[in-house]
Amino acid sequence: MGVRLPTALLFLSFARCAEPPADPRDTTLLAVFVRADLPLLRARPALVAGRYARMARSAYDFYRGSLPLFVHDWRDGANDLSRSRFTLDLLQPWSAGDPHIENFGTLRARDGSLALEPNDLDGADRAPYLWDLRRLTVGLCLGARLSNPDAPDARAAVVRAIPALVRAAASAYADAIAAHARGAPRARITAGGGNPVLDDLFRRAQRDANIRRELADLTVLTGARRTLRRGVIDSTDPENSLGDLPAAARDALPALLSRYRATVLTAPPAEYFTVLDSVREYGSGVASWPRVRALVLVRGPSDTPDDDVILEVKELADSLTPGGPPPGVWFDTVPARLVASAHALWAVPDADPLWGAGEWLGLPVLVRTESAAHKTLRVDRFADALGTPDALTDLARRLGALLARMHAAPLPDGTSVAANIAAVIASDPAGFAQEQADVSDRYAVQVIADWERFRRLLTHRGLSLGLPFDADDAPTPDQRALFGTPPAVRSF
Repeated sequence: MGVRLPTALLFLSFARCAEPPADPRDTTLLAVFVRADLPLLRARPALVAGRYARMARSAYDFYRGSLPLFVHDWRDGANDLSRSRFTLDLLQPWSAGDPHIENFGTLRARDGSLALEPNDLDGADRAPYLWDLRRLTVGLCLGARLSNPDAPDARAAVVRAIPALVRAAASAYADAIAAHARGAPRARITAGGGNPVLDDLFRRAQRDANIRRELADLTVLTGARRTLRRGVIDSTDPENSLGDLPAAARDALPALLSRYRATVLTAPPAEYFTVLDSVREYGSGVASWPRVRALVLVRGPSDTPDDDVILEVKELADSLTPGGPPPGVWFDTVPARLVASAHALWAVPDADPLWGAGEWLGLPVLVRTESAAHKTLRVDRFADALGTPDALTDLARRLGALLARMHAAPLPDGTSVAANIAAVIASDPAGFAQEQADVSDRYAVQVIADWERFRRLLTHRGLSLGLPFDADDAPTPDQRALFGTPPAVRSF
């Protein structure tokens, strides 16, 4: 559990180095982020600085990294983010936790086929269905407002289409959840189906799957021995780099992989996971930027270096969704929550056949395939043919239907809440769609304003948001070695 201090106590420490902000919303942002990130700000300030700098560079990265603010506003009675005529709080479906646009992408199954799935499930849990839907629709509105950055007229056309875009997502969700309530199968999306954004996603994923591009990008072959690269891999993203793991972390990898293997649905033999090399990764993700990540090169099916496999090991945290789980619903560990949620939310439970979890040096971690075939939807590609009103409205429709499929997944007791959700929406389907359009775009406009406030706060208070350093918070030598020293943070 994270450290939680009263807001007044937090501001006592702020007062040592900077005056509190005068604007009430600035005060809210400052309190929310410091309260949510306090343990990391205390022990890993350089890593949190990297996350904040990345959030400051774009409004969508801010949205990705500001889930604690979304939770605060959801709970705030003065905000309409969670208000609805269609609430269903006590019957909670499986939730992706944070299903915004950029948390969907291609995953490659055991048979080599690609499918569109939620691909970042760090916060997956059980949550109100409207939580997931509005996290998605606000992201769609924000993506539309950020589309076509070099073509103002094209962007204006997409912005005018936002109400229709969100109505399309909400109506597709409503139609699909009703169909699942009647017994419709949970379909797997294996092609773009004529949507320009998804066609582009699947084309790039298949291209890189065919050539195992991750091996070319991330490894070096010397004779018959393959090793992982070190340093900056992509010059356009100098903060994303690979470095040596400390010895204690390297030595603990075989035990981690042995425990993790027990969570994989159909695990390869133990020798598949023989460790060939490993590195610490810095500067990946947004919300997870301060978390420990590593890449591990393992033997794979044979001793031939051409079929070596790269795994990502990623530190996990508690889920961050509003309220608590329904009575009698909990997970014993963070890894157990992640594995159960993934198997339920995907169309097939092993959409990534090496997906699993475990514990590494006391940290709960996700282990998954690192593959160039696993492409993610990106808002910065919403331009030209991929950024038209028709393309984005159709994408919204498909993601809305996919979210309904996720929510229709059977719960641990075998039941489904699809019929309950469908019944609530059926009272006024058109009103349901319009409500999502109204609430979502208002909040997307608020996100952009909050992003600008956040940038000002960082400019005035620094990348620790004014929290003073306390030597008593310094990590142990082993922890400091594992957290490492990230590359210098670029300005924003």
